[in-house]
Amino acid sequence: MCGRFNFIFNTTMQALFSDLGITASLTNRFNIAPTESVAIILEHQKHYECHLARWWLTPSWSNGPDSHYSMFNARAENLEHSRAFKGPFHHKRCIIPATSFIEWQTGNGDDDKDKQAYEIFRPEQQPIAFAGLWDCWNDEMISCAIVTTQATQSMQTIHPRMPVMLNKQGIKQWLNPDAEIASLFIFMADQQPYPLQAQAVDRAINNPRAKVVPKAVGDIIYLAQ
Repeated sequence: MCGRFNFIFNTTMQALFSDLGITASLTNRFNIAPTESVAIILEHQKHYECHLARWWLTPSWSNGPDSHYSMFNARAENLEHSRAFKGPFHHKRCIIPATSFIEWQTGNGDDDKDKQAYEIFRPEQQPIAFAGLWDCWNDEMISCAIVTTQATQSMQTIHPRMPVMLNKQGIKQWLNPDAEIASLFIFMADQQPYPLQAQAVDRAINNPRAKVVPKAVGDIIYLAQ
């Protein structure tokens, strides 16, 4: 799963936006949690656009925002079978840019105190592009979900699932409304499009209200592709 992430509008993130022809001025944000507003990028009439969206998908046909079901992640295995996700998967795909994300490694007990948070990132704070889905409810509220898949072997040392991540070529194919749906499943295999690193961080990050830079408490772990 992916339940928290960070966004830093640094020079490499700005370069990603520029490569897509998007002019934007966004603020740095840390420990972003579900239901908060996030930046998404989608393709509209052959142009890429950046919008703000609520990170918890609200289907266009629903009665409105509802926390009864967890809709901030969309399991890749269920995209074609879910009433909420199938339509967006076919017609409303987006990317959700991030600088890093947080996953929790479960300890031997069931208590949250046995969970260790890890920040996962690319070297030199290169941007990460999550594969996402979006929808618009009542013609007024845009919302989104991050697509997740089975973790790679190296990532499984931390968590059994991970967000689907895209490189530059993958971004353009994922956003292309004319892309064959069958061609998109390659991105949802248990693979990393680029090298990743992980580092244990202070458990203060467990509190979604703690909007702070993650504080490292361990050595960097290299997650092989």
